[in-house]
Amino acid sequence: MKQNDRFRREQTILYVILAAALAFGGVGAFLRTFLNWAPVPYAVSVAVLALSFAALVWVRGKAAGKPRAIVGAAVAFACFLAGAFGLTFLINNVILRTVHADIAACIMAGVFSLAILGAAAAALAVSGKPLPVRAGVAAVCAGLLAANAPAALKPLLPEKYDHPFENKIAETSGLPDAPGEKLIVNLDDSHWWGWLTALADGGDLSDEAVNAYVMQYADTGVTDLMFNILAQTSDVPTEALTFRGDLYGQTEQNGLPVDYSPYRGLSLLYKEYGVDIFAKWFERCREVGIRPWISLRMNDCHDPDEDTSVLRGDLFYTARENGWTIGEEYGYYRNCFNYAVPEICETMLRYTREQLMQYDVYGLELDFMREIYCFDYLNADQDEIVSVINGFMRDTAAIVKEAEAHWGHPIRLAVRLMRDLDECRVFGFDPLQWQQEGLVDVITVTPRFDTCDSAMPIADWVRRLPDVEIWAGIETNVCHAGEGMSATAEVVRGYAAQYLTAGAKGTYLFNYMSAGEVQAREAEVYDTCRSLESILPLPRRHIVTRQDLCPKGWEPYDPLPLRVKKNTPAVLQVETGYIPENARVEVYLGFASAPASPESLSLEVCGRECTFAGESTVMGRNENGTSVENSYCGEGTAVFRFDLPAGEPLPNLLTLSLSSPGGSAKLTYAEVRVEPQQ
Repeated sequence: MKQNDRFRREQTILYVILAAALAFGGVGAFLRTFLNWAPVPYAVSVAVLALSFAALVWVRGKAAGKPRAIVGAAVAFACFLAGAFGLTFLINNVILRTVHADIAACIMAGVFSLAILGAAAAALAVSGKPLPVRAGVAAVCAGLLAANAPAALKPLLPEKYDHPFENKIAETSGLPDAPGEKLIVNLDDSHWWGWLTALADGGDLSDEAVNAYVMQYADTGVTDLMFNILAQTSDVPTEALTFRGDLYGQTEQNGLPVDYSPYRGLSLLYKEYGVDIFAKWFERCREVGIRPWISLRMNDCHDPDEDTSVLRGDLFYTARENGWTIGEEYGYYRNCFNYAVPEICETMLRYTREQLMQYDVYGLELDFMREIYCFDYLNADQDEIVSVINGFMRDTAAIVKEAEAHWGHPIRLAVRLMRDLDECRVFGFDPLQWQQEGLVDVITVTPRFDTCDSAMPIADWVRRLPDVEIWAGIETNVCHAGEGMSATAEVVRGYAAQYLTAGAKGTYLFNYMSAGEVQAREAEVYDTCRSLESILPLPRRHIVTRQDLCPKGWEPYDPLPLRVKKNTPAVLQVETGYIPENARVEVYLGFASAPASPESLSLEVCGRECTFAGESTVMGRNENGTSVENSYCGEGTAVFRFDLPAGEPLPNLLTLSLSSPGGSAKLTYAEVRVEPQQ
């Protein structure tokens, strides 16, 4: 009897271990696909695994003659769910705070791998089991381990790319023959929502009051204003899409109650007072010498995880219901419209024509950086999706020609795209073909949002697209994804000098928000960043950053961190643009931790030995304009300054060679400061 009881206990242990291994392994496998942005499939998968686990517990309880086996199964089900979801939440939301969801998945896969190893060891240790059973246990656990281990080890292995990074930065010297002299500001519609509501509530709709929004840019260096009238809804009345003014009295969306009353400005101005605010603004722009543009976000996808959003229109729900989006595989971008669907292209073209025939403007911008994910490009034929966008651009160019005839003057067509010409084609965009057919006048090359990009290959765009005007986009964020990452005016001047020297004809600012009154940082940027002539006499900063958007399989520009080995120089290139001969040049290098003997660090810039000047700090700023210490490089970074002695003129591309005789070091931050001397 005792032997049978022991056998039954061992058998129960074996089944429980097998069920746990299966459950943990299954969750780990599902995590790799579903953790980031598809919570429903993930939750269903975990629930099914928990149910399987509970069923095994119930069967074993019945076999053991327990009168309330179903209660044990229910408890097992609840404990499994609580454990799986609790672990997910703890790692992804509390420890990593959802910033690194892929890393969270890898960590959890590692945890599950350890659980499987423990299950295998325990199961094989159970005595009295025949060899086939033990072999089966080992096979199941080995299979589950094989499914999870690669995910767990992925962060430890160097990533392999089908397309290694190609450095397209041109090494030049001196100044360009025809430097650009344009400063373009994109006006996000969130700039004016509160301002318009205050205007409408105040009841003063005089031309002076209405035009005050435009007048904040008068007498600055701003030459062009991009009025973003379309995100997911339209800021102007439309028959093609949803007018945002129609949402403000809405009490229900997506079957849920909503309150959009705080956003009543557009509704009051257009529907009650009959004021076409944009027509007035465009006219006022021309009067004060600023060129007005209409900017359309071609695929805005803000608030993908919200059940309701004031940003959404009817097309969002129609597309989601009909499968006109690119799909769950794209995470945050999963709700982006799929331009392979004819209805999407037709709707956007109809809206474009409607607005160009309604408003007399200098130009039209198609903003494909909100968002560039216009196709299921990972599973589509590249030539086919390129053909779709080429056709769309031909139709858009035809609409522009029609509007030119209507208004009696040329209308320029601009497109905002990502940093690399060849990578653009992966997403479906072929500017080389557009140039050949004469479809566009301007292309803005830009990062997306996370950070400015210190190595956009502007010279490559200028060389390969000689018939298209190239503008360089500068974001408001720099390097560190935290408080204090907003660019100072000196930082903006640095990037502007770099790209204007490389041949850009304009500096394009995105997310430099002014809600009715230009703030101090923006005022300095507008006054000093219009041209090289206004930039070069002033101090500027060149901070090494990274590429923030890249197609899968292509290696992004991401030079830091850089391992500096003992007595082996590490090389880093920093594009600065033209540096005046009399300028003072300082280099700031930041390390993950202070090197063993920082005074022994040795730096050469273009073969010229620098002087070690000791420990220092680098200052960033938050959105309110407050200076924040080391915000661009992060807390705990040890920063040291090096001074470059005067000498022969420097090229526009600096080569930094760093040695650490005192021991290896990890370089995580690099900045070059240029300060002309009077």
